Amino acid sequence: MPRKKKSETAPVEGNTVRKEPDVSVETKLERSQKPRAKKPVKSEPVLTTLVQVGSAEFDITDIALKAYKAYKSVHKRKAVTDFRVYVKPEENAAYFTVNGEAVSDNKINLT
Repeated sequence: MPRKKKSETAPVEGNTVRKEPDVSVETKLERSQKPRAKKPVKSEPVLTTLVQVGSAEFDITDIALKAYKAYKSVHKRKAVTDFRVYVKPEENAAYFTVNGEAVSDNKINLT
């Protein structure tokens, strides 16, 4: 008759109960305290969009962020679903619309 392994199930009053191997409390603690190998985190590259006009250079991402912060500093509770920035290098300014509407204080100076 073949021997049963410790991990095999043994019948107990019509039910099957899985026998667990004897493991001391110390071994369980040691297993839980082992440092786990960290997976390398894939990071996205930093994207920068620059526009050069003549000798001037404009960082579009920075301009959009400044415009959004300027708007939110005044209109803290208004929900923004659409925020568009229009850069006019010949005027050294950027204008923005919020939710498809122009705002009275929608000009950002680029200098």
